[in-house]
Amino acid sequence: MKYSDLLADWLLELNYTHCFFVGGGNIMHLTESLSRKLKCIPVIHEVAAGIAAEYFNKSSQNNTKALALVTAGPGITNIITAIAGAFLESRELLVIGGQVKTSDLSNAKLRQRGIQEIDGVSIIKPISVNSSILKNTINQNKFNKIITTNHHARKGPIFLEIPIDIQAKNVDFKINSTTYFPKSSRKISDHDLNYIISKLNNSKRPSLLI
Repeated sequence: MKYSDLLADWLLELNYTHCFFVGGGNIMHLTESLSRKLKCIPVIHEVAAGIAAEYFNKSSQNNTKALALVTAGPGITNIITAIAGAFLESRELLVIGGQVKTSDLSNAKLRQRGIQEIDGVSIIKPISVNSSILKNTINQNKFNKIITTNHHARKGPIFLEIPIDIQAKNVDFKINSTTYFPKSSRKISDHDLNYIISKLNNSKRPSLLI
C-alpha cells in the first residue's frame, strides 16, 4: 500500500473531511490519495488554503476538520501568513507540506540541493505548536500524536513536511489500534445510468471532464 494512501485513511479516522490546497509536484501523491478520501478544494493561493482550513475548523458544527496541503518551496512560504494568524489566535490548523526526496535534502550542509527545497520546518517552528518532517514512515499512533493538539497547552498550527519519496513509499503496516473500514462509494442507480447513456448517445460532440 502506498504510504500516502495510508495517511489519507488515518486522517479520515481523525475526522478530517476537507482539504484546501494548491497543487504542486512535491505533493502529487498526497493530492491523489487525499482526493479519494476527502473533499479536496483547490484555491488560487496557499494563504487562502490556510485561512479556509482554519475557519472551517472554527465553525464546524459536527467535529469535522479541514487541513491545508501545499507543495515545497514557495508553497510553504506562501502559507506563512495563515499559519502566523492561527498561532496568534490559538486556533487549530494542520498544514501538510511537500518536500524534495530525502536523498536530495541538503540537511543544512548547503543552502539548497533539491529543486524548490527550503527548510519549512525551521521557518515555521517559531509560529507553530509543532513543526516536523517525516524522513521515514511512522505508524498510526506516532502520526496521530504529531498532528493532534491535545498534548499542547494551547491550540495552534501544526506543520508536517513529507518528502515525496516518503509519500510514494510502499508500506505494509499491521493495524495495531482500531481497524478502519472505508465507507462504501456511492453507487449510481440504473435510472441515472440510463439517463447518462441516453445523453451521450444523443450528443453530437460529447465531452467528459474527469
